[in-house]
Amino acid sequence: MKEKIYYEVQHDWNKDDYYYLHRTLHRLFYYYQKNSMEISEMDIDKMTDKTKVLIYCIIKYYNYDFLFSEYKNLAALENVKPLPETLVLDEKPLNEDNIYKQMNVAI
Repeated sequence: MKEKIYYEVQHDWNKDDYYYLHRTLHRLFYYYQKNSMEISEMDIDKMTDKTKVLIYCIIKYYNYDFLFSEYKNLAALENVKPLPETLVLDEKPLNEDNIYKQMNVAI
């Protein structure tokens, strides 16, 4: 069985790879009820800081904060810090002040 994208090592990734990761995570968490089993089995410790920040941003963007308590494995994400370097997902990022910008993600 192929490992999930959110566990992959990201040493040689470019913006398109991170964009794909974001879209995958977005669909997973936006439809959290349908994906409840997969979310509950996620091992946050196996993820990179960038992946953790993306999940955090998605949850916060949709005001799904209840997921941090509903899924005990996600609780550690409440302590993620903004990325030290900007993670670029799009060459022409939106300039709105939202959780992505606060966490140093250009989307």
